[in-house]
Amino acid sequence: MVIAIDGPSGSGKTSTAKLLAEKLGFYYCDSGSLYRAITYHLIGAGTDLDSSFAILNELKGVEIEYDVVSNSIILNNRNVTQFLRTDRVTSKVSKVSSIKIVRDFLISVQRILGVDENIILDGRDIGTTVFPNAEYKFYIDANVEVRARRRFEESKAEGSHRDYENILKMMKERDSYDQSREHSPLSIAKDAICINTTDLNLDEQVDKIINIIKKSKEQEK
Repeated sequence: MVIAIDGPSGSGKTSTAKLLAEKLGFYYCDSGSLYRAITYHLIGAGTDLDSSFAILNELKGVEIEYDVVSNSIILNNRNVTQFLRTDRVTSKVSKVSSIKIVRDFLISVQRILGVDENIILDGRDIGTTVFPNAEYKFYIDANVEVRARRRFEESKAEGSHRDYENILKMMKERDSYDQSREHSPLSIAKDAICINTTDLNLDEQVDKIINIIKKSKEQEK
């Protein structure tokens, strides 16, 4: 079974997906980390992000794997997970993730994960592009100021000193870019269930999804 959870940055989709996977006994994949890993690699290689030829050429030497057991990204036999949440990567990931070559490259990586496993994936186009036939699709959203505050608190807990106003500014820019990009823009799948998490804590978000799944299964009997 595949459960797709989409939504904008900071909406709570990742935390929700992780806890949901834990409660259901499913594997979890943070698809955004895959795009961050490619962004990290391209930046490190000095690749011209405006050149499709340069990006394609660089991707030929990339081997990337998502370890669903440890939720780690292995890039060319190296665990790069800890390097993917920097402002440097964050400022470029939306641009990189909008590039069709990159999206096509990573869609196949994600689809492999859903072949034989019960898995929950979160991202921006899981229910619309990666797994359009997912058994369950959810779209998680929240007020942008609330989303920025959540991201600020997360970074503070991790020992980072990112500025709230800067996070809010970057988040608004990311929303605009993601919604208007040509390939796989951030959008709500026609059959997705929308959940606004502005006034919900994590447990409430997860319980709401579990109840929806339970009711759906009961109706199928």
